[in-house]
Amino acid sequence: MQSIFPATAARLEEWKVQPGVLGVVLVGSKSRGHNDELSDDDLEVLLSDEAFAQLAPSNTGEVFVEGEGAERKLIYDVQYTSLSGLLRKPSSHHDLDHWPYERAQVLFDRDGRVSAAVAAAGSMDPQFRHTRLLHATIDAWVAPRRAAKTLKRGADCAGRIIIAKGAKALSRVIFALENRWVPLDHWLEAELRTLEDPQQTAPLLCRAVSTGDPAPLTEALNRLEDRLFAEGVPRAADRIPLFYELVHVSRAEERSIHGLN
Repeated sequence: MQSIFPATAARLEEWKVQPGVLGVVLVGSKSRGHNDELSDDDLEVLLSDEAFAQLAPSNTGEVFVEGEGAERKLIYDVQYTSLSGLLRKPSSHHDLDHWPYERAQVLFDRDGRVSAAVAAAGSMDPQFRHTRLLHATIDAWVAPRRAAKTLKRGADCAGRIIIAKGAKALSRVIFALENRWVPLDHWLEAELRTLEDPQQTAPLLCRAVSTGDPAPLTEALNRLEDRLFAEGVPRAADRIPLFYELVHVSRAEERSIHGLN
């Protein structure tokens, strides 16, 4: 359990006595153990629908800063939202609607609903996971081939963009294999280090991005082939039919959710 700053703790006590506040949740780097001297307390304050409706959009955030100049320090950063909004997030296909809650800390829960909603938002539906693995594997498999051809044509910028997209697809694969959501980009490396990753694919993902070489993406998928096959993903030699199936017009809606864009 990460500790919050004294000023945050004092603000928390004020929220607790407000009947429209149903819960307070610590998200962000502190909740995941990535905090350092630059970190602040990232909070979501969950309101009743009535209390939330009274806030103008410009008033749904709050920050508290201590010190001046070089000593200036952001202490907490608050998003005011509703419990109803959190309850809708389990059906979302956006990682950002789930990842913050995987290890979020509930600092206050008025009636038990907040803790249950946080747990539901942070979990991954098994069918969603399976479909993600299919699409992400195909995208990560195609990307290094496209990138290699693009680089041979001398289009270095375009090639690196394709490599980055392939790395994004591979990240979806390796996190989903552990029933986890992909983090915000600026926490990717820190979160990769928290994976079990027995095939050591995370270092290959980072190598591809840092060197602009697509080959590590292919090596990573090769290492994962047996594991993916056990999850119902065809082996590399049998993926072309799956590619055509997933990009077929009949799967357009599914592709808009799970495919790279």
